[in-house]
Amino acid sequence: MKVESTGIVMIGVCDVQTDRCVAKTPSPITAVWTLPGRNQINVCKACLDDQLRTGSWTIEGARVSGMR
Repeated sequence: MKVESTGIVMIGVCDVQTDRCVAKTPSPITAVWTLPGRNQINVCKACLDDQLRTGSWTIEGARVSGMR
């Protein structure tokens, strides 16, 4: 799924909650929008990184460093 970062950081609960989640209780999270519908998903950095690393989410124009 393609997502777009809003750049907004707030306190809240992560909507994704992977095994690595650090925001199962109110903590810093960021809002991303799904594309093309622009539905908001609140996600912690650990879950965002996990979704991008596994390829579940992509951010257009973003590159993953360390990949060959």
